[in-house]
Amino acid sequence: MNPVRFALAALAFSATAAQAQDLCADRPGKGTPACVVDPGTVQIETSLADWSRTDDPGTREDDLLFGDTLIKAGLSDAVELHAAFTAYEHDRVRTAGGSTVAQGFGDISLGARWRAIDGGDTSLSVALQPMLTLPVGGKAVSQGTWSVEVVAPVDVPLSDRWSLNLSPTIAAAADRDGDGRHLAWGGEVGASYKFSGQWTLGGELWAQRDDDPAGHDTQASADLTLAWQPGKDWQLDLSGYAGLTAATPNIELVGGVTRLF
Repeated sequence: MNPVRFALAALAFSATAAQAQDLCADRPGKGTPACVVDPGTVQIETSLADWSRTDDPGTREDDLLFGDTLIKAGLSDAVELHAAFTAYEHDRVRTAGGSTVAQGFGDISLGARWRAIDGGDTSLSVALQPMLTLPVGGKAVSQGTWSVEVVAPVDVPLSDRWSLNLSPTIAAAADRDGDGRHLAWGGEVGASYKFSGQWTLGGELWAQRDDDPAGHDTQASADLTLAWQPGKDWQLDLSGYAGLTAATPNIELVGGVTRLF
C-alpha cells in the first residue's frame, strides 16, 4: 500500500476508535454527567430490569422496574432535552399478615441539560439540569403531585483512564401523602476507570436527605458499576447498590442498555 494512503487509513481508524468513546450516557450509576448528546441526535437509555429489596423488622419490600427509560435529544452543542418514565413498576410488601402489591406505569419527567462549561477530555466540565415530574402514572405508583429537581453535574478528567464526577442535587420533592412538596437534597461523588477501549469500571457514594413532613430520613448507598461499549452508538451496563442507612434499600441490582440514533 502507498505509504501516504496507509497513514491516512491509520488516522481514519484512530478517529473512529476515539469517536467510539464519545457516547454521553447517564447510565450506569446514580451520578449525572456534564456532557450532552450531539445536536440532531436522539439517545434512548433504559433499564432491562431494576430490582431492589428492603428488609425491616417484620417487613420485606421488593420493588421491580421494567423499562425505566430516559430519552435525550440534542438541541445544540450545549443543550439537550430530556423525557423520562418507567414503563412498569411492581412493588410488593410482605408482612406476617400477608402482602400488598402496587403496580403500573410510572410518572413522566421532562427537563433539559445545559453544559455551561465544556472542558472536553482534558479539563473540568459543568452543567445544569432542571427536571419537572408530572403525576401522570398509575395511581398505585404515582407520587401524586408535581415535583422539581435541579442537578449541577461536574466532570473532572484526571488522566486518560481516570475521571471524577460530582452530582449535587436539590429538589422540591413530593410529600409522601401526595399533597404538597418539601426540601430534599444530596448528591453523588464517583470515580471511573477505563481499563480498555470498551470497558469502564466505576465506584460511587450517593446520599440524599429528605425532609418529608411525615418523617425525615437520609438515604445513602455505595455503588459499583460496569459498562461495556462495543460500538460508538450503544452500550450495555450493570450496577449494584448497597444501602448504608436504614431508610435505603438493602440491595439494588440494575442492568440496562443505551442506544444513540
